[in-house]
Amino acid sequence: MPTVEERFWAKVDVRGAGECWSWIGSRDSFGYGVMFKSKKPHRVYRAPRLAYELQIGPIAAGLHVLHRCDNPACVNPAHLFLGTQADNNRDRAAKGRGGGEKRRGIHNGRAKLTSKQVAKIRRLYATGDISQGQLAEIFGVSQPQISRIVRREQYEE
Repeated sequence: MPTVEERFWAKVDVRGAGECWSWIGSRDSFGYGVMFKSKKPHRVYRAPRLAYELQIGPIAAGLHVLHRCDNPACVNPAHLFLGTQADNNRDRAAKGRGGGEKRRGIHNGRAKLTSKQVAKIRRLYATGDISQGQLAEIFGVSQPQISRIVRREQYEE
């Protein structure tokens, strides 16, 4: 049976020392690699944390593994460092990735629609020939989301 370390490195695209080493296994919704360390306890670990533990050493309670490269899929130990939640928040803000105003509509990194699609939804709905439910089906979003778009509550220009 392979060790945790063997299983881990089998899921990493190792490149040059200064490059990002991408996790090629499963990822969570934020783009971080994930893996189980053992069957029991059955707990999911983020790949950057495991990379740090395997290559650098234990992580003290309350500390997080942060990225110098700002790439959640990267597990290159040279790109990882420890910090508190406050450090993580400062790092995120310094890199312009959060804090401050809420990113809505097309400015949100997880947006499902482009600005052209939003304009088309508004145009089609304005004709009166198509319902919000039909638009939702066509564009793969919910009817309440279409309602927010046509009322200009979301996806402002």
